[in-house]
Amino acid sequence: MFISTLLMTIGMAVTAQPAPRATSAGDAVIPVCQVVSIERQEVPGADAGVLTEMIAYEGMIVTKYLELARVDDREAKAQLLVKQADYEAAEQEANSDIGVKYQEATADVAKAALEKLRQANKGATGAVSEIEILRTKLEWDKAKLGILKEREKNIADHLTAKAKKAEVDVAKIGVERRVLRAPFDGVVLKVKKHVGEWVANGEPVLEVVRVDRLSIRGGLIANEWTPADIEGRNVTVEVMLPRGRVEKVPGKVVFVSPVVEGQRLNVWAEIESPVDKDGRRLVPAGLTAMMTIQVSQPAKTEARPVSAPRGTPPTKATTKK
Repeated sequence: MFISTLLMTIGMAVTAQPAPRATSAGDAVIPVCQVVSIERQEVPGADAGVLTEMIAYEGMIVTKYLELARVDDREAKAQLLVKQADYEAAEQEANSDIGVKYQEATADVAKAALEKLRQANKGATGAVSEIEILRTKLEWDKAKLGILKEREKNIADHLTAKAKKAEVDVAKIGVERRVLRAPFDGVVLKVKKHVGEWVANGEPVLEVVRVDRLSIRGGLIANEWTPADIEGRNVTVEVMLPRGRVEKVPGKVVFVSPVVEGQRLNVWAEIESPVDKDGRRLVPAGLTAMMTIQVSQPAKTEARPVSAPRGTPPTKATTKK
């Protein structure tokens, strides 16, 4: 008796779940879909340290790259000052040509001295010894080689300055890594750490959710529809709001699963989240909706909207259902 009652209850529950169907116009209808956030991401601290500043608060509207919080960056800023000073000293050394000019002046003097000695020997043979002439010529040759050496040193100094500049850039990254920024336009959903608390490397500090676009996810009966029937089609989404209200929103199919699961063909569409007259979003993630896929109309081949990667399993730092 108990088993019969249980089987009857299960049968009634299955029957109560609306099945995907086709309209008289040939469009596909998924009666029950989930409204899901396209992007919902935890913002971690890149480097360990004490949280010294928290600008964000729950419900705060943020734009991409907006500063939300900051981890203690005094040491990183001090290292940046040291690297900046090293770079400036190396750059000054590289831009200096005093060594080359000195060697050029030395070579000119040595050359003039050699010419004087040779001129003296022309007026009176043997006035200057051959060894003296050779010694003076050696000084001239040495000065000419000194010019080459200083020019090579100047090249090396420029390379050193370039390396010091790279160290400055690395130090700047070290400072920037201690600033927590919004990964995209959205709303701060949760603040998990507060000023004065220790933040471990990679530990979540905030959670941000995207609200301007939403994903509508449901399934069609696989033996009635193929991906080619559904891909790229326009949709009409009817979102069930509280107190019996319904919000109709246009959208577009952005993903049809290439794998059939439980005789269902998973379909994802995206919609622009509607707003009221005060600019507030009307449709939050987590609600249910009905989606009509306009199969009777030709599909448009357009670029997909920029959003989270499709069809990848959710992780700690990506889309969460």
